[in-house]
Amino acid sequence: MELPKPETQNQAPVWLDDMQKNSWEPEVIISGIALAFIFAFPAQIYVFGVRLIQDYGLNYVGALLVLLYLSYVINIFKIFLIVHLCLRFAWAGLLGLSYAFPQGVINEKLFKSAQHFVYAKPAAMALKMERACSMAFAFPLMLSIIFVGITLYLGFLLLVYKTFALNFFAIYLIFLGTALVIAIWGVVDKRSRLKAWLATGFYGSIQAVYQSNLGKWSLFGYLFFIFGLAIPLVANDLKGLSLYYNSANLSAEQLEWPDRSWYFENHKAPTERFPRIMLASETVSGSTVLLSLAYYEEDERHVATINQNHPDGLDTLGWPALNHPADLCQFYLNDSLVTLTGWMPARLGSSSQRAYQCLLDLSSLPAGQHELRAEKLIAWENLFRSGTELRRRENWARLVFSKFEE
Repeated sequence: MELPKPETQNQAPVWLDDMQKNSWEPEVIISGIALAFIFAFPAQIYVFGVRLIQDYGLNYVGALLVLLYLSYVINIFKIFLIVHLCLRFAWAGLLGLSYAFPQGVINEKLFKSAQHFVYAKPAAMALKMERACSMAFAFPLMLSIIFVGITLYLGFLLLVYKTFALNFFAIYLIFLGTALVIAIWGVVDKRSRLKAWLATGFYGSIQAVYQSNLGKWSLFGYLFFIFGLAIPLVANDLKGLSLYYNSANLSAEQLEWPDRSWYFENHKAPTERFPRIMLASETVSGSTVLLSLAYYEEDERHVATINQNHPDGLDTLGWPALNHPADLCQFYLNDSLVTLTGWMPARLGSSSQRAYQCLLDLSSLPAGQHELRAEKLIAWENLFRSGTELRRRENWARLVFSKFEE
């Protein structure tokens, strides 16, 4: 009985050779399952960004950067996996072609003008496409190593921001400073043990394989191409987030072309959060209507800062005393100031959004169309000098509703 020959050091194990020949099976399964999850993520990361602003008091710019980063990660992986599945689709076609016509092109049966060319064999094309598919599938693995490290570091910075109640600009400077130090170290340090360990590690080895086989700049060109394709997808994921910029007025476009789901409960999904104020419907009847005001944890700091540093500013503006976050807002019905009292905290339905609610008196309004506008006070933080400024946002929210007689 002949014993199997031992595997030499440079010879790949038999099981690895078998897996390489049949790699398309796990590749297609993994890509399909991963895409099924990834397509559900954009809505979840958007809700996560809104929660960071409303429930955890993260600065809007900070939440925007977090959402921008997460959206890029998700969409880049989405594009990579879609590209891989498209390549596998082409590979399957070439595989079928090589089975149907294994001999390839019969030059004598072509038009005379095409008979002198040397054509590729279907089997060779299928093999070349197979290698392209496997190569495309390994790209996400390389990037995931980078993204895991960045994600962990961003999570650490957000924890520091929340624990020590720092100005977000300080966190931003720490992040940029860290990136600058790493960049300088990468240029200056050439032969240290740490540099050698990183260069020959999992990520460094994968990158070196790509660069040495595809070319020094081909890898970066492909990555930039994928990043460019992700831009419109990322822009769509971030659409509407500016409404949750608690310290800003509505833009001119938002005032002129409002979306009903921003202000009316019957036009939004039960799990969707509202950004500023909300009524049950754009048509009302009776003498009162329930008004909801979105809660922002940042408003707790606004109240404390204004009462401590700007008490005279309240008198100058004719603004009543601030006892809780809802007092930061004043409401106008058709440009007539209305006094709202009895604000009650509430948690709303499937979204679990916190809000203040009270009854808005409509008894003096005739039937027809009316405008409700909200102004808001904020303690504006200066990025380049200490202290805050008292600012009044005259178009913090504005909606139009219709009243009809029962």
